[in-house]
Amino acid sequence: MKTNSYFLAFVFLLLASLPILAQEDGEYYSLKDALAANPKEVYGLYLSQENFSSGLPKGLEAFTNLKELMINNSKLSKLSDIWGAFPNLEYLDLSDNRIEELPPSFSQLSKLKTLSLSHSRIGSASLKQIAALKNLEELSLSNDTTFRSANWDAFASLKKLKKLELDGCWLKEFPKVFAQLPALTYLDLHMNLIEEINVSFGPNLEYLDLSEGRLTYLDIEAKGLKSLLIGLTPIRRFPKRLDQLTYLNLQGSIHSNIPSEVMAYSQLKELAFRGTCMREVSANLTQLKHLEKLHLSRNEIVELPAFFSELPNLKELNLDSNLLRVNSLKEPMRKLKVLSITQNMVTMKETFFKGKYMPALEELYMSRGSCYNTPDFTGANQLKIIYMDDHSVSNVHPSLAELPLLEVLDLSGNEELIFPAGMEKLPLTSLNISSCTNYFGDDGKIYEFPAFIAKLRNLEFLEIANVPYAELPDNWASKAILDYLDVSGTKLPYKEIKEIGVDLEECTIVR
Repeated sequence: MKTNSYFLAFVFLLLASLPILAQEDGEYYSLKDALAANPKEVYGLYLSQENFSSGLPKGLEAFTNLKELMINNSKLSKLSDIWGAFPNLEYLDLSDNRIEELPPSFSQLSKLKTLSLSHSRIGSASLKQIAALKNLEELSLSNDTTFRSANWDAFASLKKLKKLELDGCWLKEFPKVFAQLPALTYLDLHMNLIEEINVSFGPNLEYLDLSEGRLTYLDIEAKGLKSLLIGLTPIRRFPKRLDQLTYLNLQGSIHSNIPSEVMAYSQLKELAFRGTCMREVSANLTQLKHLEKLHLSRNEIVELPAFFSELPNLKELNLDSNLLRVNSLKEPMRKLKVLSITQNMVTMKETFFKGKYMPALEELYMSRGSCYNTPDFTGANQLKIIYMDDHSVSNVHPSLAELPLLEVLDLSGNEELIFPAGMEKLPLTSLNISSCTNYFGDDGKIYEFPAFIAKLRNLEFLEIANVPYAELPDNWASKAILDYLDVSGTKLPYKEIKEIGVDLEECTIVR
C-alpha cells in the first residue's frame, strides 16, 4: 500500500507542534515550567499541595497576565504584598492554608470574580479589603472562626456577589447586610451559632443552608428561595410563606412529625425528614400535590399508609432503616419509579411489597432484611433494577421471571437459591448471586451452577463469587459481550473459565 507523502509531512508537523499546542492555553501545574515559559503567556497557574510555609514563591509577580491562580493546601501563612501585579486576575484559590491577614495590595484585585480563603484565620480586619473587590461574584470564607463577632457592614459594596460560603465560622448573629446583597443567589451558613433570623431577602436568593446549628427562630421573606436546609437544628418557628420553595431538608429534626407549617409550601417537590423519632406519617402530607421525592429514612415508621397513593406526583420514596411491617396501600402509586426500603432488618417480610400498587416502579432497593423469599412482583412490570441482597432468601418467586424490562438483579448474600422456569428470557445485563450458600454450612457440598445464566443473551456483568460450583456450562449466549466476571472463592480453574469464551483481554476476571 502506498502512503501519500503530503500526509506523512502533515503528521510530522502535527507531532512536532504538540508541545506548543499543549501550552497554547497558558495553563501550568508546575512553577518550574511556568517560570521557563514566557511569563506574559501564563494565564493559569495551579500549585496545589506545595510547601510554601516560608511564603509565596519567588518570581510569582512576573506573571502579570494571570487570570487564574490556585495555591491551596500549601502551608502558606503569610502573603507578600505583590497583588497589584495581577490586574487581570479573575479566579484566586488560597483555601486550606494558614493565612492570618491580607496585605494592603490585596484590594487592588479589581477584576477578581472568585475568591476562596476557606480554612484561614484572616480576622475581621480583612473584611474591608475583601469588600473593596467590587466585581466579586463568588466568595468562600468557610471554617474561619475568627469571624465569630465580626462586623460585615462593609460587604454592602459587593453588589455583584452571587455566592457566599460561611459554613463553620461560628457566627453568633446573622449579618443583616447579607439580605441586602442584590445579586446573592446562594448563601451557606451551616455549622454556625445563629439562633434567630428575622429579615427580608432580595428576590434572587435561591439557596439557603442553615443546618447543623442552633437555629430556633426563622422568620424570613424570600420570594425566590427554592432550596432551604435547616436540618440538625432545634428550629421551632418556620417561615409562613415560601411560595417558590421546591426543596426542604429537615433531617435530624427535634419534631416527632413533619411540622404543619411545611404544608403551606405548596410548590415543594423534595422533602427530607430523616433521622427523627417519627413513627407515623401525618396525612397532612397529601397537601403537597407537587411532591416528587420523599426521604424518610432512619425513623421509626411502622406503616406505609394508604394515603401515599394520594400524592399524585411522587416518583421517589426512601424508607430505609425504619420498622416497616404493614403496607396499607389500597390504590396504586401511579408515578412512583424508585422505592428504597433497605435495612428494615427484623420487621419487614416479603409480603410487604405489593407490585400491583406500583405499576410505574423501575427501581427497587430492598437490601439487608429477614425475608425468606422474594416478593410477588406481579403488576410491577416496569422494574429494571432489583437489589434484594443480604436476606435469607432461598425461593425466587415465579413473577420475577416475568419482568420484561429487568436489567439489574442483585440477590447476593442469601441462601442457596431456587430459581423459577423462564429466567433465561430476562434481558439481564448485570447479575450478582455471590455468597448464596446455606447459612449453617454444607460440609464440602458442591453446588450446581444455575443453567439459565449461560442462556442470558445480554449479560455484561456476572458475579458468582464464594459459591463452590462444580463446573460451568460449555456454551454461553453472552460470551461475546461479557465484560466482568467475578468467580473468586469458587475454586473454578481458569482453563474452565476460558472454555466459555471469556478471555482476559476482553473481560475483567476476578478469581
